[in-house]
Amino acid sequence: MVMADWSKLPDDLLKVIAKRLNSAEDYASFGAVCKSWYSIFGDKECGCSGLKSPWLMLAEKKDSDIRQFYSPLTGKVYEIPVPKAAGKWSWGSPYGWLVTLSTHFDMSLLNPITGIHIPLPSLHACPLMNVPEKSQSNDIFIYKAVLSSSPSSPECAVVIIYSDYGRLALTKPGHRTWTLLESDYGPVEDIIYFNGSFLAVNMSWEVWMYDVSGSEMKTIRFAPAPLVHEIDEIEYEAKYLVEARGEIYMVIRNLYDTARRDIPYMRTWTFSVMKLDMSSKRWEDVEDMEHSTFFLGNNHSFSTSASDYPEFRRNTIYFTDDYCGFLDIPRNFDMGIYNYHDTQIQHYPVGHEALSVFSAPLWIKPSFS
Repeated sequence: MVMADWSKLPDDLLKVIAKRLNSAEDYASFGAVCKSWYSIFGDKECGCSGLKSPWLMLAEKKDSDIRQFYSPLTGKVYEIPVPKAAGKWSWGSPYGWLVTLSTHFDMSLLNPITGIHIPLPSLHACPLMNVPEKSQSNDIFIYKAVLSSSPSSPECAVVIIYSDYGRLALTKPGHRTWTLLESDYGPVEDIIYFNGSFLAVNMSWEVWMYDVSGSEMKTIRFAPAPLVHEIDEIEYEAKYLVEARGEIYMVIRNLYDTARRDIPYMRTWTFSVMKLDMSSKRWEDVEDMEHSTFFLGNNHSFSTSASDYPEFRRNTIYFTDDYCGFLDIPRNFDMGIYNYHDTQIQHYPVGHEALSVFSAPLWIKPSFS
């Protein structure tokens, strides 16, 4: 009996099958059959139009181009070849694309599912950024990178937080250099895209808006710092901005010193959440996240609704380690699921084996466009 060679199926037939798939998990199983089936993802006609449940992209394994993606929807880990992300820092996004940085400061946009790669200007193209010639694994020059939209949109823009001074720079696919954004008001800790503008929170808790929609860029003080209560046990706090249901939230990640030097010394203790009253521009403490789930860490901060994504617990914060790597320590120790009601932290069931300074675990919503 002659066995069928499934790798020889015509591309037209594979496209017909691919168009009938309804989830990212189905696509992962489809692409795992063989290289010819996986290559069909590069065709723009084979997009998946349904909701994309977030995946946790795990740290890279040594000498391997295969990356693992954990899907809470199915509880499975999918292995996908992502050779263009090997040995690079990466930041996730809710649009399905990574922003990658090499040790030579070359940057790009990369869809880890389809393998589509879009070059961005090298950081060396902007002399005013004072970029070193070459980076080592412990010399992190970029702390975060966010997108305004999918690169399929002509309005797509990329903003990075760079240098120890928390400065900002912007570019777009197809541009030749970076534009430095005004940041004289202090180091930036996080940035998101909201209603046509980028919002940045600085170390002084102020939120500034960068309007990049017109021919001239505008910088406006968007919201003053909230009144905060100090916690004695807290050694360090990290701030994040998140958009949920059209509202702006500020999330404070409180960390403490473990007093142990054999492991990363900072651990997450608690989170606190505030919502911005858009009319008064005042911050209000939040006791309930209103059925939302936040995804924070080594990615563009984003949220989901429990009604759309019941596989994620409502009123929880899924977080990854986005700071231990600054000390040349693998960044997968301090990550988990924080229950905002009972303040308990549960660890992820996966992601603790591969240790990498370069590629911290991150959240991403898979996309096929």
